[in-house]
Amino acid sequence: MSVSLILIPAALAAVTAITAAGGIGALAQTGGIRGGDRAETGTAGEDGPRPVSVRTRMKDPDLLGDALRDIGATDVGQDGDDLTAVIDGVELAMTRSAEGVWAAHFHRADGLELAEQEAALLVERLDAAYALRVQQTVAARIRERAASAGFELVSETRDDDDTVTMVLDVKDYA
Repeated sequence: MSVSLILIPAALAAVTAITAAGGIGALAQTGGIRGGDRAETGTAGEDGPRPVSVRTRMKDPDLLGDALRDIGATDVGQDGDDLTAVIDGVELAMTRSAEGVWAAHFHRADGLELAEQEAALLVERLDAAYALRVQQTVAARIRERAASAGFELVSETRDDDDTVTMVLDVKDYA
């Protein structure tokens, strides 16, 4: 059995919740949100699997591919807005819509049933790895551009939770 998730960019999810137009806003108003601040679920169909929506910050397919590798995915393949991988015995196929919404379809290679919770936890791991990749990319850009923007990187530290703190000093041109 397989599970499909709709990965909604955080910015789009916020707009949707504010306007109450669309899945998350409607779910929030009807009490259809399942525990936690990430996973929401729609109404179950009589004959099919229940669609699951998960808020995410994932946008860049290259960083997404790197994040998949970071959490142990193999056979990561990317073709435009389609991405495939195998992780922990689960085949993953992701497709990004024109609106930037990723749809992820999970299928266990061994044919056993994949629980929605298991798929949601996999997405949470992926989202955390993606966030770390974004942080690394932004920090690299700051390092590269600091001098040309009139700043000097004085220090950089990394906390136990991988939070990077950079101290920049304004260059004195006097």
